[in-house]
Amino acid sequence: MTDLSVAAAQAKKQPTVEDYLLRYEPEFARALGQSMDAAKFTQDALTAIKQNPQIGQADPRSLFGALFLAAQLRLPVGGPLAQFHLTTRKVKGAVTVVPIVGYNGYIQLAMNTGLYSKVSAFLVHENDYFTMGASSERGEFYDFKHADGDRGALKGVVAYAKVKGFDESSWVYLDADTIRDHHRPDYWNSTPWATREGEMFRKTAVRVLQKYLPKSTESLALSLAAQADQAVVRKVDGVPDLDIQHDEIGPAEPGVGDPLGRTAEEIAEDQK
Repeated sequence: MTDLSVAAAQAKKQPTVEDYLLRYEPEFARALGQSMDAAKFTQDALTAIKQNPQIGQADPRSLFGALFLAAQLRLPVGGPLAQFHLTTRKVKGAVTVVPIVGYNGYIQLAMNTGLYSKVSAFLVHENDYFTMGASSERGEFYDFKHADGDRGALKGVVAYAKVKGFDESSWVYLDADTIRDHHRPDYWNSTPWATREGEMFRKTAVRVLQKYLPKSTESLALSLAAQADQAVVRKVDGVPDLDIQHDEIGPAEPGVGDPLGRTAEEIAEDQK
């Protein structure tokens, strides 16, 4: 057999990302339970990977770690729901997949607990009417009215959750400076923060709020999302738990394009 034929034979045997997705589909099914179809989950994952070719060239342990995280959270990868995103970063010199749980993903996880009748967050702008206070009658409260016309610059965000069976809401307010200084990553200009700051504000507020909400076994997925969001999550064969590391993460790789894999037209539409 010539060197060329040997190389061709080896190339044929080299597993592709699609091969690994099919191999892991039974494990995805176990993680997803009855909530989602494993075949649909893997197809959505493959579509997201094809939208950003750099993902398929990244550390496979990080790629499948991110995918198994999505399966354990029972969130679809990519797609119009924007609940779970795959991004690429440079970690210790290697291209690595870093998962991002979207605002809609956090809302879905909170509602999946069955503890709340509503979970949401809204932005506060300079021209809106917004005041906070506390009294013996109302406890801690805020009053808000959406401004007519120009709302002005982004001032902050309120996240709230209404527990089933109770009229009062648990809520938290974060001002814009605090979010940008303490919650926005250093490499923010190569992440959704660059083009979806409002969504990132709302997501950050829900992440902070979940720390103060009642804890139960139903809320473990929400806590896992907060722990693993924008971290490096690795899948190691034979080990049931995912390895989650908040390593030093660099900016998106050159040539990756939009971190969410969107086209120029989609970016323009999101910025309207």
